[in-house]
Amino acid sequence: MRCCFVVCLSVVLVAGVRADERADLPKDVPPVVGVATVLTPAADNGGNDWSVRVVVPRVVWEKVGQQQPKVRWPKLRVSVTEAILDLSMHYSAASQLSEQSQNRVLDLKGRRLSRQEALRRLQDSTPVLVSVSGTLPDAWYLRCTKPDTLIIVPGIPNAPAPELLPRKSR
Repeated sequence: MRCCFVVCLSVVLVAGVRADERADLPKDVPPVVGVATVLTPAADNGGNDWSVRVVVPRVVWEKVGQQQPKVRWPKLRVSVTEAILDLSMHYSAASQLSEQSQNRVLDLKGRRLSRQEALRRLQDSTPVLVSVSGTLPDAWYLRCTKPDTLIIVPGIPNAPAPELLPRKSR
């Protein structure tokens, strides 16, 4: 009786998995990890003008050497510099920029943080994800992040920013 049960359970489990089913791949480039902090709001203008400083590592790599099986393998030479983005978070209504074109701070669900909430959460240097494409990163990339992670989405003129992605040296 047990043997019959085990065989039936195995058939059901194996039949439910199909080899031709694939997970949807992401539609966009991955975000990069950076550190963000709020710059002191300007005293003039009533403190409405505020900006966020984002520091992102800029990674450049090159392959050094030739592959010689069983003798020597090539190595990666990596150099890292800092890219600093100072993003203004206040826009005049006269600019008529849509929200998608503005610099913004989002949570993982894509909800834009209010000024007060962003000032509170970015008071100290905080690890963030930075969208390279200027849009909310694909959910595929956000599956393994902490629920309280913030996403910085640069707008015009800072996005798209492909220079922030790791790249091969020229």
